[in-house]
Amino acid sequence: MRPIYLLNVILLFFCITLKPTLSQASHVRAGEITTKRTSRTALTYEITFTAYFDETPGGKLAADAANSYTICFGDGTTAVVERSQRIFINRNTSSINTYKTVHTYPGPGTYTIGITVVNRNNNTLNLPPAGQSERLPFFVSTTISINAALLANSTPVMLNPPLDSGRVGQKFCHNPAAFDADGDSLAYRLSVPKTSPTENSCTGRNIPSYQNPTQFSTASENGGTPTFSINPITGELCWDAPGQTGQFNFAFIIEEWRNGVLIGEITRDMQIIVVDSPNKRPLIQPIPDLCVEAGALITQPITATDPDGQRVIIAGFGGVFNIGADRLPLPANELIPPAYARLINGDIIQNQPATATFSWQTSCNQIRQAPYDVTFKVTDVPTRPTPALTSFQTFRIQIVGPSIKNLTARPTATANGRAIQLSWSPYSCGNPGTFISIYRKEGCEDVPPEPCVTGVPAGYVQIARVPITATTYTDTSSLRRGIAYAYRLVAVYPDVNGGSNGGVSLASNQACLNLPLLAPVITQVTVDSTREVNGQITVRWTRPIGLNPGDLGGPYQYRLQRATGLTGTDFSPLATINTTLSPTAADTLFVDRGTSTSTLNTTANPYRYRIEFFYTDPATGQLTRLDVTEAASSVRLSATPANRQVTLSWQANVPWSNDARVHDVYRSRSGPNGPFNKIREVTVQTQPYSFTDDGTDTFTADGNTSRVLSADSSYCYRVMTRGQYTDTQLARLGVLLN
Repeated sequence: MRPIYLLNVILLFFCITLKPTLSQASHVRAGEITTKRTSRTALTYEITFTAYFDETPGGKLAADAANSYTICFGDGTTAVVERSQRIFINRNTSSINTYKTVHTYPGPGTYTIGITVVNRNNNTLNLPPAGQSERLPFFVSTTISINAALLANSTPVMLNPPLDSGRVGQKFCHNPAAFDADGDSLAYRLSVPKTSPTENSCTGRNIPSYQNPTQFSTASENGGTPTFSINPITGELCWDAPGQTGQFNFAFIIEEWRNGVLIGEITRDMQIIVVDSPNKRPLIQPIPDLCVEAGALITQPITATDPDGQRVIIAGFGGVFNIGADRLPLPANELIPPAYARLINGDIIQNQPATATFSWQTSCNQIRQAPYDVTFKVTDVPTRPTPALTSFQTFRIQIVGPSIKNLTARPTATANGRAIQLSWSPYSCGNPGTFISIYRKEGCEDVPPEPCVTGVPAGYVQIARVPITATTYTDTSSLRRGIAYAYRLVAVYPDVNGGSNGGVSLASNQACLNLPLLAPVITQVTVDSTREVNGQITVRWTRPIGLNPGDLGGPYQYRLQRATGLTGTDFSPLATINTTLSPTAADTLFVDRGTSTSTLNTTANPYRYRIEFFYTDPATGQLTRLDVTEAASSVRLSATPANRQVTLSWQANVPWSNDARVHDVYRSRSGPNGPFNKIREVTVQTQPYSFTDDGTDTFTADGNTSRVLSADSSYCYRVMTRGQYTDTQLARLGVLLN
């Protein structure tokens, strides 16, 4: 009986001593939390904690025991989550461990998901005191925003395990190869490793004793000042350069942005082990960014060398491969729609210089606003026990939608008047949810878009959008005769969640058209007499420039209409003038003196005119309206007196431009009937135009009337504007005086 008793004592002793050993064991090298919304109706998320464990003899025992952890969901609830996967990598010295659960949130909001692992690795030099770093719990968190506008949002995933070694005096870099399946923009920034007060705490805090790795450096790889930084665009984190051997911890945050709004953050806390060896890191030749139209085959050689002449392995990471951090294929469409990229001669040992070929047959399914980042990693293969070293290059690929082809424009007419019909070829990248936006501008200047710049050039305004299946559109919106209209089209793509931030295509060719001038054009609306009752305005116009006598059917008719105000739209009939369009007929002028029922008060009001043009329909013999001119107003002048000066302001609402020209200012001391002397030629810019008269007469050809303006005197002013139509068809009309 005594031997059995002793055996029980021994077993009991081992059971008692084993548990503390496990609880203080060091095994966590890195970790992060990712999320994926699994329902479009419920706020249900798949939440994954990915942990990278040390599987060497010093950490394997604790890694074996790490079967579950408590995840805090950020809404006041927690759950114990079992390990669902453990994959050994790096010759079984490390493992990727997955803890996955599903959680439904109670409502929209911002939630911080956190997890605590009891102990960090001991002897982490930049978490002093180094011999007690195992007493610091490991804490990581991820913040997500939940609202209806984000639909089925997922956090980015990191596809490159954080398990590379560094060497004293050599620049160390790590790139997480982050990828966002939703096409959101990613930004990177450094952070501080966090700890928590208790084993299952849901609250993390920065480790107060954390030291920047540069405090353990003496110089950069090139002998300069050491640095520790992260590229905010590519996510490449570099320590240039470690100055002593040992293990170090640091953290960084990936920000997720959509339409300029921060919608989430994910933290990776990772460890690097620095050794001292004669090995030098391999290098990858720089790879220029690339932009291609969807449907193009990308074939990009990747070349790597090693300064020590050692063999190397070239590997590729990124969503375009649809391969996880464990290098196993992911389910179809997990990260991108097929086809997936391949790295030919990748992940194999090669003599240096080594070459691999990145190959990707792109398609319309892969169009998105955000570029695709592909991270290439080269690892040397030194003889044991020398640790391998790595280098990275980021290859940025922008896939843009092809332009809409063969856009044309032709004049037409509808029951509502003038129109322009656009036609184009069926679009080749018409994915579900895509639509076509139609843009227009005035003027035919064709500025070719920059290569690979999507969307329309500056100056265009969106006038319509149509289904992706459409091949025609009739524009009837505010078209004016004599104006050249240019059109471009783009396709607008949905994002993967059904939103509209999937980007736009390259712009179509420009189609430009001058509407035929089948109507007269007003050239003058000038005030002859400024009076409250019997004012007088002269209106002049051209015959239809694009119409000859005998075209359509004569006789023809002008119907002049008038409205009150610069922007008046209540037009009333004023005069009817029959015409044969004979060039010698005096039928393109009308002097408006008002009527018995509508006096002309040119003192108080500007007036606006337009002309309807009629032809005789040969089939019916009836006068039929063909078109109507753009309305043109008289010039409206106002005066504001001040101390020995008068400020004038004037404007006109006309279809031609009076901008950037010389206008004449006249002054009289004898009342509104004159005589008037020209006192200044004023160079104006844009409306309203202005000039301040201080009494000086700078135009002396008609006499010098300079004087000091007196407060007890009255002064009358007139302004003559100069303008011109901007359309090339009407430029021959020359300068228009009003």
